[in-house]
Amino acid sequence: MSGATMTRTTTRRGLVAAVLSLILVVAGLTAAGAEPASAAAPVLTRSAPQALVTATAADFDPGNIISDENFFNGSAMSAGAIQNFLNSQVSSCRSGYTCLKDYRQTTWSRSADAMCNAYAGAPNETSATIIYKVGQACNVSQSVLIVLLQKEQSLITDSWPSQSQYTSATGFACPDTAPCDAEFSGFYNQVYKAAWQYKRYTNPAGTSAFFTWFPVGKYSAVRYHPNAACGSSPVLIKNKATAGLYYYTPYQPNAVAMSNLYGGQTDGCSSYGNRNFWRLYTDWFGDPRTGSNPHGAFDKALGVIGGVQVTGWAVDPNTADPTSIWVAIDGASSSYRADYQLDWLPVLYPTLGAKHGFSQVIGASPGTHTVCVSKANGVDLGCKSVTVPRDDRAAASLDVAQGVAGGIRISGWSVDKKSGAQTYLWVNVDGKGSAYKVDKRLSWTPNLYPNVGNLHGFDVTVPAAPGIREICVYGVQSLLIACKTVTVQPFETGKVESVTGVVGGIEVAGWSLDQRTKVSTYVWVDVDGAGRAVAANLPSNSAAAAFPALGKNHGYKTTIPAKPGSHRLCVTGTAGNTSYGCQQVTVPNNEVGNFDSVTAVMGKISVSGWSLDRTSSATTYVWAFIDGKSAGAIKADKPLGWIPVLYPKSGPNHGFAATFSASAGAHEVCLTGTKENVSYGCKTVTVPTSGAASLDGVTAGDRSVTVTGWSVDRLSKATTYVWVSIDGVGKPYKADKPLPWIDAYFPGVGANHGFAIDIPAGAGPREVCVTATFDNQNLGCRTVDVQSPGAANVDAVTGVAGGVRVQGWAVNRETTESTYLWVDVQGVGGFPVAADKPLAWIDSYFPGVGPNHGVDSVVKAPSGSRKVCVTATFDNRSLGCTTVTVP
Repeated sequence: MSGATMTRTTTRRGLVAAVLSLILVVAGLTAAGAEPASAAAPVLTRSAPQALVTATAADFDPGNIISDENFFNGSAMSAGAIQNFLNSQVSSCRSGYTCLKDYRQTTWSRSADAMCNAYAGAPNETSATIIYKVGQACNVSQSVLIVLLQKEQSLITDSWPSQSQYTSATGFACPDTAPCDAEFSGFYNQVYKAAWQYKRYTNPAGTSAFFTWFPVGKYSAVRYHPNAACGSSPVLIKNKATAGLYYYTPYQPNAVAMSNLYGGQTDGCSSYGNRNFWRLYTDWFGDPRTGSNPHGAFDKALGVIGGVQVTGWAVDPNTADPTSIWVAIDGASSSYRADYQLDWLPVLYPTLGAKHGFSQVIGASPGTHTVCVSKANGVDLGCKSVTVPRDDRAAASLDVAQGVAGGIRISGWSVDKKSGAQTYLWVNVDGKGSAYKVDKRLSWTPNLYPNVGNLHGFDVTVPAAPGIREICVYGVQSLLIACKTVTVQPFETGKVESVTGVVGGIEVAGWSLDQRTKVSTYVWVDVDGAGRAVAANLPSNSAAAAFPALGKNHGYKTTIPAKPGSHRLCVTGTAGNTSYGCQQVTVPNNEVGNFDSVTAVMGKISVSGWSLDRTSSATTYVWAFIDGKSAGAIKADKPLGWIPVLYPKSGPNHGFAATFSASAGAHEVCLTGTKENVSYGCKTVTVPTSGAASLDGVTAGDRSVTVTGWSVDRLSKATTYVWVSIDGVGKPYKADKPLPWIDAYFPGVGANHGFAIDIPAGAGPREVCVTATFDNQNLGCRTVDVQSPGAANVDAVTGVAGGVRVQGWAVNRETTESTYLWVDVQGVGGFPVAADKPLAWIDSYFPGVGPNHGVDSVVKAPSGSRKVCVTATFDNRSLGCTTVTVP
C-alpha cells in the first residue's frame, strides 16, 4: 500500500525503562509525523525535537516489526482514550478544514465473517469511535490503526487535511503502481478494510491458505523497493503481524533509509513504509514487540468522605512541566494537573523533577462508581471500581500532608454535621495508627454547619521515621478523608563542603547536626571502604545559618591518610545514618620534580633537573630512558638554593645533572622519578655527528674509475668506510690510506683515513656516488666518461629487398682481430654482424690493426617501416637507432 508524503510538522517523544519497588515500567511512547510506505522519499518540514529516549535504528528487526500480541489486540484503546490522543496531536485545526479529531461519518452495518465480528453502523460517528469499533470487531489494535493512518496519510497530526487523505486514509487497495480502487474509498471503509485485510493475511479458519509467500518461521526474500533492480535480502519472518505488514507494504528499509529514522534520505532504492510504522508505534506507544510504557500509572481509587480519591502519576518525558490527566467517573470527565510531589519519581526520570503525581479528591455520590484515568495525550492508565461511603454525618478535608523532620504535618478540618461534640482523627502511617483531637478554631464552620461549633480544624505533626511514607486520615464514623504519599525528612542533616587531595591524604570539611538537639554529633568518613568517626564539633557558620537555634558547633574538618592516586571518599552522619554522598578525589604524589633541560654534543646527551619526596629530606633518584631504552639512574643530590624556600622540610640537595653516550641523530629522552614512578616528561634532542668526510676526486681510466678522498670519526682512530656506487651498484671500501695532514686537523684520530679506490667500469658515461657509512653522510655524485680501446661507427642503414643493409666499421685498437656489431630490428635482437670487410683507410687511421674491419651486411627483415638499433659488442657501446623502410 502506498503512503502519503509528509508535508507538515512532526514531533516525537521518548520512552524510559526502569524498575522501582513501587512500580514496574517497561518500554514507552509518543509521537512523530507520517512518512510514506512507498519508495517515494518523505518530505519533512521540521526535524523532530530531541527526546529523552526515542526509536533507535539498531533496535529495528525486519523479521519482528511488531508482536502478534500488540497487533491483534482489539482492546488496546478505548474510544475516549483515542479521542484524547487525537486531541493531543492537533491543538487547533486550520480554518476551513476538518481535522481527524473532529471528523464524523455515518457508518453502515457489516455482518460477521471469518475475519471480523459484526459492525453495527450508526449515524454521525466520530473518527475515534470508528477506530475503536473497527479494532473491536476485527481484533486489530486501535494503536496499529492510528499508526497506519499516520503512516499512509498523516491524518493524525495534519491540521489541514484534504478530502483525498480521508478517501485513501489507510492506503487500502492503493498499489504503488496504480491509482487507488474507488470501491474502497472513504474513511470508514478504509479503516475497516485495512483491519479486515490484516486479519485475512493470517489465513483464518474458513478462508483459503492463500497468503503463503511470507511464511512465519522461514526466510523470505523481501525487496527494498518497487524497482526490482534494487534487489532484496532474506528476512526471517517471526510472527503473523510482521508478515501482514509485508503483505500490505512489501518492502523493507535499506541501510540508507535506516541511517536517519526521521529523514527522507534515499539512494534511489529506499523505502520507508515499514520503517515508519515501527518508528511511529515506538515513539507513540512504546516498543511494538513488548508491553507499552504509558509513562504513568493509576495506582489507587479510594472511596472517601464526599467522593473518590484517585492517586498515581503521569509524566511527559519531553518536559519537566507537569502534564494533565482526565478522570472519568461513570463517564463524566474532568481534567486535573499531575503536579503532586512524589520524591521517588526522579529515580525513573532524573531530569524531570518530582512534581508529576496526582492525589485528587473528586466529588461523587455514595455508592459504587467506575473511575477511569487517562493522560492528556489519550493514553489509558486504566479503570477501577470504587465505593463511596455514605456520609450522612461526616464532612472533612485533608488540606496539607507534608513531610517534616521527624514526622508528617497534616492539617485540614473534620465535622460531625449532627453534633457539636469533640471529634477525633485516626491517622495511619504505613498501616499503623493513632488518634488525634480535632480542636483548632475555624470561624467559618458554624456558618456552613450550624449548631456544631467552631472547633473543627486540625494541624498536627504525626511521628514518622524518615523515608517515603503513606499517611491515611480517617474522620467521623471512621470514614476515610484521604491518603497521601509524603517524604519524611530525617532529623539528621548536613553537608560536605569540601574534599581536597593533599600530600599524604584527603582533607574533608563540612557540617552535620541532629535537629532535635544542640549536642554535637559525629560523621563517619570512609575512604575506599575503610573509615573512622570524626566529631562534628567545630564552629560552622553554615550550620548556624541553617539552624540558628542549634548553635554553631556542628562543623568538622579532618585529614584522612591516603596514598597518592584516586580514591572514593564517602561521608555518613552517625545520628541517623544519613548519607552525605561520595566523591572521587585524587591524592597528589609525594614525589615531585622537573625535567629542566637536555643538551647534546658529539656523542653525548646531558640532562638536568630536580626531584624530591615532600615527606622526607632524603636523596631520591630519577631514571633516564633514551629512545625507550634504559640509560640508567641519576642521583638527585646536587644543591639547589631555592628548594628549601618551596619545600622547607626537604633541604637543598635534590638537583641532578648527568651525561650519557649517544649516537648521532634525533633522540627522545624521558625521565621518571623512582620513588613513586612519577613521570617528569620527555624531550627530544639531536646529537651532532662526529663524522667528517670528503670526496676529493673521481677520474676515469681504461675501463675503470678511480675515487679519492677521506673519512674520519672525530672521536676515534677507528677506520671508517665509504660506500661507492657506479650507476646504482655499489659496495663498501675502507678509508685507511695514510694522509699526513689529517691528524693535525682532527687531533688524536691518527693518519690512516684516506681512500684511493680503483673500480672496474664499462666504457661510456658513468655516474659515481659516494656515501660515508659512519653517519650516512652523502659525499655527492659525479659523472665520468670511461674510455675503451674499441672504436666503431655506423655509416648507413638502408632498406633493401628482403632486409636491412648495415654499413660501417668497428675496430679494437690493440689487435688485428675482427669485432662484431649487434643489430636489433623492431626490438628483436640476435643479429651479430662481423666487422671483417676490407677498408683500405682504417690501418692508416689506427696503425697496426690491419684493413679488415669494415661492415657491409644485410639483416633479414619483413617489408615495412622498421626501427634498427646497432651496438658495438666490444664495449657494449650504443651506436644509435634509425628507422628505414624495407621494400
